[in-house]
Amino acid sequence: MSIFKPSISVTSLREIDGAALQRAGIKGIIFNWTNTLLPFNADSVSDEIQDWFDDFKSRYAMKLVIVSNSKPPAQGNELVNEIPAIFKAGKPMKKAFRSAMNILGTKPNQTAVIGNGLITDMWGGNRLGMYTIFVSPLWTKPRLLGAMKRLMVKVLRF
Repeated sequence: MSIFKPSISVTSLREIDGAALQRAGIKGIIFNWTNTLLPFNADSVSDEIQDWFDDFKSRYAMKLVIVSNSKPPAQGNELVNEIPAIFKAGKPMKKAFRSAMNILGTKPNQTAVIGNGLITDMWGGNRLGMYTIFVSPLWTKPRLLGAMKRLMVKVLRF
């Protein structure tokens, strides 16, 4: 079960300590898109997420990439235009993460994965030896599947 356990868990992106990541030798970050940066069924990221992202980029010298199993968003999404992105990536397949590390120019021990998926993000990153950060999903409305996933997260976290 430890393969699904993240290095750390946070309830919000704002709780991520960029300075601590730098001290740990992290030079690149793979972000999940849907329900990590973009709420489910939303057209664009919120102003709050965009502000956090802009602040993070300006404060920390880390390369960033979005890796998502979803389709590319509609035109005009600022965040996707700002950093490289791989959509329809095929996570948790190793190829998706290796492609991202190739873009970042990092090795697994220099790379963090930030996402809300235990299988797609945590397992995918952990099995390559990456630092994994579980972020509580940006749910827009409760759903049965979402409730089941949250229960599974609580059980597997500890």
